[in-house]
Amino acid sequence: MEYLDQTVLADPQRTSEDDRKRLLELALRSNSHLIAAMKGIRSLQLPDWCVSGPSIAWPLWTALKGVPVLAGNHQLYITYYDPSEQALEKEATYLRHIRQVLSTGPYQVHLCNQAGHVVHHDSANLSNGIPVTCTAEALVRDPVQTYALGVRLEANGTFTVLAPYGLSSVFAMRMERNTGYCDEEHFLYKLHRVEAMWPDVAFR
Repeated sequence: MEYLDQTVLADPQRTSEDDRKRLLELALRSNSHLIAAMKGIRSLQLPDWCVSGPSIAWPLWTALKGVPVLAGNHQLYITYYDPSEQALEKEATYLRHIRQVLSTGPYQVHLCNQAGHVVHHDSANLSNGIPVTCTAEALVRDPVQTYALGVRLEANGTFTVLAPYGLSSVFAMRMERNTGYCDEEHFLYKLHRVEAMWPDVAFR
């Protein structure tokens, strides 16, 4: 994929969203660790789940630009939505089972139930206190708009791609702040991290 023209891939006028989804799937399916992890997560039947954010963007960028200079691309962010009364107890069980299923893989697991999750900021200019109602809505509120994406491996082997803002910015490798949900300090932390991983790429 590193021979593909990223400018063309990122341009909505020159490449369709369906084309970007197909290329994203190609990149993810070439990552054996990620596919094995998704199969393991799928077996646990988490409600409304996906692997999200950097765990999707970084494998794509590795396919486009090569292995990052700085290690750090083995973080596995798992998002799901469980509004049940037993959600807290089940989260501990989910995490224990996920760690068992993924024990032979390279990942550090981050599990997040978005049910009842609200965004709180000190700034009055940012959205506050409104709970999300599903995983897809949680992605809309990701502080880094480029990371507002998730992928779920379905029982029939197909991918469901959740990308409320589209895939253009992730193919462009352009970090974009989600202005309604992100302060400058948080954004710069995320930006500097990927700049250290791929120092030859202009992320802004």
